[in-house]
Amino acid sequence: MSRPVPSFGILTLATPNDYQKAIGLALSVRVSNPGVPIAVACSARVRPFVEPYFDHVVEEAAGLRGFVHKVYLDRYSPFEETMFFDSDVLVFKSVMPYVEAWRRHPYTATGRYESDGKSAFGMDRAEMLRQLGKPTLVVIDGAGHAFFRKPACTGIFDAAREVTARHKEIMGGIPYADEDVMDYVMTMSDLPPMPKSDFFSRHVSAKPGTIRMDASKGICEFVAQDTGEVIRACMMHFAADEAPFTYHYQLHKLFRKFGVAAPGLWRGAFHDFYKRSIHLQLHDWKKRLLARA
Repeated sequence: MSRPVPSFGILTLATPNDYQKAIGLALSVRVSNPGVPIAVACSARVRPFVEPYFDHVVEEAAGLRGFVHKVYLDRYSPFEETMFFDSDVLVFKSVMPYVEAWRRHPYTATGRYESDGKSAFGMDRAEMLRQLGKPTLVVIDGAGHAFFRKPACTGIFDAAREVTARHKEIMGGIPYADEDVMDYVMTMSDLPPMPKSDFFSRHVSAKPGTIRMDASKGICEFVAQDTGEVIRACMMHFAADEAPFTYHYQLHKLFRKFGVAAPGLWRGAFHDFYKRSIHLQLHDWKKRLLARA
């Protein structure tokens, strides 16, 4: 017998390399949003690892790679209204107050407006504005989340898939990033970004030494770097292998709380540390050295 699909739920993606992170996200949602159904899109290979921790498991589309999956979220979500989170996110508070405020839009995420500069992947914002004939560009870089509502969001995702198909033509020879695509489509569609306020955070959002965090109890509080205000964040995005030991300690607490076996969890922390703090720095040093040659 098929399970009835609720009108609202949370969605994430899981890969063979990050499915433990996706499980950690799901467990943090169980703590902070009890009763809210959670779905995951993944390959058949990953399904056995994640299935016990999610209410819905959706098979991802064959032939898609990496970030491209994110412009198919409307097809992956079994819900009428969806809050999507990247797998490397932890959730600490109820998402419902934000859903209530955001649901007037077919698609949105927290962000800001910019008129120049380049994205982390090299998208020239001024050039995009010239193409679109708009004064400012929506920027949701690194958001790690999005809210969307069916069927109104279909046109937004169709546009994102069209931009994806024409990515090189529109954005030049830069690496593909779904956030660049959604910046472009949101701007084209006059969709505003939402204020970050106390919804979104990164580990670098906090003044050093001020974070009080326990995902197993739904606690995340810190003093903001930019404003000095005390923030009780709804979510934290550990993007780009940020704060690997802090993040994996929170995963450890969640897995222990729910009795989930996590072989290799701390090996993952050291792997993320190596990628961010050693490999990336060596790569940057090599680029600077070659530039001087």
